[in-house]
Amino acid sequence: NENIIIEMINQGAKCIVCEKNVDIDLVLSKTKNNKFSIIKTLSTRKALAIISSNYYKNAKDKLIIIGITGTKGKTTTSFLIKNILEKKGIKVGLIGTIGCFYNDKYINTDNTTPDSLVLNELFYKMHNENITHVVMEVSSQSLKLDRVYGINFDYAIFTNFSEDHIGKNEHENIEEYFNCKLKIFDNCKNAIINEDDEKFNSIKNYCLNKNIKIYSFSAKNIHKELIKTDNIMGVRFETELLNNKQIILDMPGMHNIYNAICGIKIAKILNIDDEIIIEALKNVKVPGRVEVVHNSEEMTIIVDYAHNEIGTYSLITAMKEYNPKRIVVVFGCGGNRDKNRRFGMGEVVGKFADFSIVTADNSRFEKTEDIINDILSTLTKWTNDYIIRIDRKEAISYAIKNHKKGDLILVIGKGHEDYNDINGVKTHFSDKEEILKIVNEE
Repeated sequence: NENIIIEMINQGAKCIVCEKNVDIDLVLSKTKNNKFSIIKTLSTRKALAIISSNYYKNAKDKLIIIGITGTKGKTTTSFLIKNILEKKGIKVGLIGTIGCFYNDKYINTDNTTPDSLVLNELFYKMHNENITHVVMEVSSQSLKLDRVYGINFDYAIFTNFSEDHIGKNEHENIEEYFNCKLKIFDNCKNAIINEDDEKFNSIKNYCLNKNIKIYSFSAKNIHKELIKTDNIMGVRFETELLNNKQIILDMPGMHNIYNAICGIKIAKILNIDDEIIIEALKNVKVPGRVEVVHNSEEMTIIVDYAHNEIGTYSLITAMKEYNPKRIVVVFGCGGNRDKNRRFGMGEVVGKFADFSIVTADNSRFEKTEDIINDILSTLTKWTNDYIIRIDRKEAISYAIKNHKKGDLILVIGKGHEDYNDINGVKTHFSDKEEILKIVNEE
């Protein structure tokens, strides 16, 4: 659009990169300064990646970069790997859904995988502070939109694959979703793939065609058991990767064993000693990912990011294995997102929870009441054991103050987020903070 280009030049832009033809005479006639360049390219996104990398002295090429893609487990796996590497004494940066972490710094990021300009700036800052390894989540959207274009992943991990992110402004269908995820291997040295996933052979063949070194991991034939005391709620397991030594992971759910095995696999590839790995896995906490906020004989309260049907089902079924007296779920669903999420969550909670409290969760530009009605349209087909508390603080308070001894309360949807988003206005709100306030009042 020439009008936008004219405005940019009049505000001082010296170079414009675009994908379409530009009426140069029109631009010249309406700009005050004719000292500018216009470059036409096939992809402005790829151009931005190259320009920003050069501007930030190609810092990305001086780092060992571990990229993680997959439908579930990216965030947890990234924190597990970061913990193991740091235990070894390696200086690590992390980029993902929760933000960017390096040394003692935290930088908020808007996307799971930021755009190339932000990424290259982060790489530059990390390299300047002697970071040598970066662990980063690589979303399918970032691969689709070339946010990671030009990054040569030293190690690319594929955790698992299932249907998600299909809909307007995301992916047209499951085939496109999968093909976008495969793009992580287009510029990669080593692939680490979950061999228990049904897409394993497809991913393996894709990598073989690119002559990438392939590693795989599995959690099928290992000895494992759940642990639940007042001090710990997690899993205990053994794996040949660590010579069948006992490993304790203070994170609930058998599914986290896959995330741990993946972290162990890459640690062994990097020649990290068994004892360092075992010690590192004991103390990993991931904000808002099956995060145990309170644990006692009276009740256990967990905060999790589950915000769709798959995540909610996985969480509830995993927690049922701990045999709580009841599973109580506090949940809503985000507005201006695929409506199938709210229908799916309503059905899963209706089927598998013992009691639920339906509430608000980032309604954005929709009415909270409309979202709740959509949830109830499926929830009520399976249960009458629910109440509505539109105010999220009231919903959490009700769950805690009306608990029965032995309850497992799941507060889901927001996870690590510390805000409410209503009509475009974000105000501070943290599930974890509210839980701790109410528990301490009890």
